[in-house]
Amino acid sequence: MSGAALDFSRQRSASADPLFRRILAAGAAAGGFLLLVITGYLIAYSSPLWAIQSPISFLTTTAWVTGIEQTDGSVLEVYGAASVLFGTAATSLIAVLFAAPIGILGAVYLVEFAPRRIAAPLAFLVELIAAIPSVVFGLWAVGDLSDRLRDSIEWWIASSFGQIFPWLSEDPTAPASDSIFRAGFLLAIMILPMIVAVSREFLRSVPISLREGYIGMGATRWEAIRDVVIPTARVGLIGAVLLALGRALGETIAVTMVIGNAEGIPSSLFLPGQTIASKIANNIGETSGAIPLASMVALALSLFLLSFFISLAVRLTLRRFSQARIVS
Repeated sequence: MSGAALDFSRQRSASADPLFRRILAAGAAAGGFLLLVITGYLIAYSSPLWAIQSPISFLTTTAWVTGIEQTDGSVLEVYGAASVLFGTAATSLIAVLFAAPIGILGAVYLVEFAPRRIAAPLAFLVELIAAIPSVVFGLWAVGDLSDRLRDSIEWWIASSFGQIFPWLSEDPTAPASDSIFRAGFLLAIMILPMIVAVSREFLRSVPISLREGYIGMGATRWEAIRDVVIPTARVGLIGAVLLALGRALGETIAVTMVIGNAEGIPSSLFLPGQTIASKIANNIGETSGAIPLASMVALALSLFLLSFFISLAVRLTLRRFSQARIVS
């Protein structure tokens, strides 16, 4: 390339750089503006509820609607989110307890042990499962999975630990159609591909020289994985679990189909309950009036803040992982 042509190319690149930066800045600003709009909407439309009830009372009251008689004879309706917060936390923790160890072990197998001809199809299958719509999982759970869980895993847990932990006991008089446990187990299946995929990428990022050096010192392959690979990728694996937890917290359709949507805090995980998302999905169509609508928006605000803090924790975790990689 001649000198004149090279100078012209450099001038075009220099003139295009500011435009490219402006486009990227506009995209980032649009995302931040959208976040502010959503936050402002949730705060503004939930404000009628905060005029008659404190956020602490809203988060700690068990019954969704409680009528409190006033001195003038009127009845004030007070709303409570404690039961749906319990259902949200219980289903999400059940999902993570089942999915996290299986997902991380599956990722270790794909990276460290599976032959290439097997690892590639399995990785594609994991990505395919992650793309299945949640309503399909819900229909499967309603039609087949719930009965199988009740007669296998639920029965074993209740018979083994029910007498020690009352919240793991089964009530023979309760309906056997839906439960918090089944919703959590279904969430575990749904978030499992996410944990496998993200954990696999972090495990693959561990330098092979670390494995070879440790094995060269006389360690077995399993010892190298246990003492080198997993500790090096530890923070990234935690980030994968936290990302999956954020997905479990906000899942709506599949959970609504199998959790039972019963009011109150159940005495056992094998009884029906509700989550924040299922409560909103079931009641938003029948909500009328400023205060009832504000209570629904307050639930959405609670879920939004919970998801926000989970995302913040993921970002801080991943930043720590990046810094650890730079130091190493």
